[in-house]
Amino acid sequence: MNEKDPRAIRTKNLIKESFVQLLEEKDFKYITIKDITTKATINRATFYAHYLDKYILLEELVIDCFEEMLPIEILSATDLNEEIIKELIFFLYEYNISFYQKRKIDSTSIASTVDNLLKYKIDNLIEKILNSMVARNELDSKDTNILVKLISSSVYSCAQYCYFSKNDKEYNIEKTISFIMNGMKAIK
Repeated sequence: MNEKDPRAIRTKNLIKESFVQLLEEKDFKYITIKDITTKATINRATFYAHYLDKYILLEELVIDCFEEMLPIEILSATDLNEEIIKELIFFLYEYNISFYQKRKIDSTSIASTVDNLLKYKIDNLIEKILNSMVARNELDSKDTNILVKLISSSVYSCAQYCYFSKNDKEYNIEKTISFIMNGMKAIK
């Protein structure tokens, strides 16, 4: 199948839109391929021509939403500074609002899948930034792998905490930024 074909693009968009509507109506675990094909007014063969199963469709939906919302400042960042860390936390916080509240998707059955995909994408972003710093000799390459995990975990956890706790978001973000920046200074 030609992924650039306008008909294929329209069909995939129709499938995704139908899937999002279904996620607003019922929990992911109860959505069947028949539900998706009925809502999208396509047959099963058409669905399977585009997606292996509903889990692959969910992954694509999560990644598409992530990439659409990702600020250009983060995407083009080459230095991990306080402003970029703050942008990352706010971005993840807003992503949660968009994915779970605005789209009214509230499903515990997909939470771990969404979390894992977001963590993977954040790891990649932070790794790219840290590798830029290594290339400029601002960071030792042997520290990159552990820093990626520590920083992305801190950023992700802070965004989740701010989203779920509704406590003083600014305070929590400032403490997380301080923790990350002090940790980076300690290894430089």
